[in-house]
Amino acid sequence: MGTAFKRIWQGAITLTLCVVIWHMASSTGLFGRTTPASSHLLLPLPSQVLSTLFKMARSGYLLENVSISVLRVLCGFVIAAAVAIPLGVAMASSSSVYNFADPVVRLLSPIPGVAWVPIAILWFGLGDQAAIFIIAVGSIFPILLSTIQGVQDADPRLIDAARTMGASRLQILRRVMLPSLIPYLVTGLRSGLSFSWRVVIAAEMVGVPKGIGYMLTIGRSTGQTDVTLVTMFVLGALMVFVEEFIFNPLQNSTSSWKRSAIS
Repeated sequence: MGTAFKRIWQGAITLTLCVVIWHMASSTGLFGRTTPASSHLLLPLPSQVLSTLFKMARSGYLLENVSISVLRVLCGFVIAAAVAIPLGVAMASSSSVYNFADPVVRLLSPIPGVAWVPIAILWFGLGDQAAIFIIAVGSIFPILLSTIQGVQDADPRLIDAARTMGASRLQILRRVMLPSLIPYLVTGLRSGLSFSWRVVIAAEMVGVPKGIGYMLTIGRSTGQTDVTLVTMFVLGALMVFVEEFIFNPLQNSTSSWKRSAIS
C-alpha cells in the first residue's frame, strides 16, 4: 500500500509540473518564440483543452467516436488472438508445422500494420471491415511470437516426466505447457493490443470514417488544436486504464509461473 501511494503522489507531482510548464508555454508565446495569440492556436491553454473535453463529452461526440474505435480494436484483437494462439502452439509443438509456417511469418512480421492500410481500403473499402482487418494483421505477430516462446520454454524435464507417467499430448499441453505459456501470452497480448491501437489510429486518419483517428484528422484539418489534444489525452487515458486494471494485475499474478517455468 505504501509503495502504491508513493507511486501515485510522485506521478501526480510530475503531471502537475507538466501542466504548469504547459500553461507557462502557452501564456508566454512558447517562451517568447511567438506571440501569445499565436501560441494559443499552436498550444492552447490547459483550461481551454479541459473546457473542450467537457463540451465534447456532453455532446456525445467524444463517446461516439471512442466507442467506435474501441469496438474496432476489440474485434480485430480477438480475431488476431484466435488465429495467433492456436497457430503458435502448433508451431512450437510440431517441427513440420513450424517449417511450413515460419517462412510466411518471417516475411510478413516485419511489415508494419500501417503498410496494410492501402490494401485494406482496396479490398474492403472505407469502413469497419478495413479497420478490423488492419488491426488483426498488425497485432497478430506479437501474440504469435510470444505464444511460440512460451511453449518452447516449458521445462523439458517436466514434459519427459509427464510422458513417462503416460500423460496424453493434450494433458501435457494443459498441465505442463500452459503454465509456461500464460505469462508469455500476457506479454504478447499486451504488445498486440498496443499495436492494435497504433494501427487503428493510422487507419482512421487516412480514410476510415469515425473513431479516434478521425477526430485527430478533423482537429488537424480545421486548426482545432484543442480537439487534437483532447483526442490524444483520451487515447493515452484509455491505454493507462487497460495497463493498470487489466494487464498489470495479470502480469503480477502470472510472474511466479514464468519464474517457476524457467527455473
